[in-house]
Amino acid sequence: MKKTSDDQLSASDVLNWEYLVEIGKKPERIAHDLVQALAGFAYDFTSTANEDARNVLLHDLIKNGTDHQSKETADAFIKAVAYHFHSDLQTLKRFAKQMGVRLPRGVL
Repeated sequence: MKKTSDDQLSASDVLNWEYLVEIGKKPERIAHDLVQALAGFAYDFTSTANEDARNVLLHDLIKNGTDHQSKETADAFIKAVAYHFHSDLQTLKRFAKQMGVRLPRGVL
């Protein structure tokens, strides 16, 4: 498992790489539905060798989905990301918490 210099999770530790490669598709236009958006994210995530860029991609996705939301709504968003990317929920929650996302008590 890759760790950053601060011994924190990196985005590559969190998301299911094989599944992202499978669903990734270069966007030809603006995504008009969830499937297209997820495929575009997966393509961008797996197309870069830069770990910092991957961290920013996942950070921005989580930030956009959880900012100014209740703890319960943020938790539901994290669950949806884990589900749609076939990734480990607990690891994704740890990544979200390390970036400051407020989640309900006892979720880890």
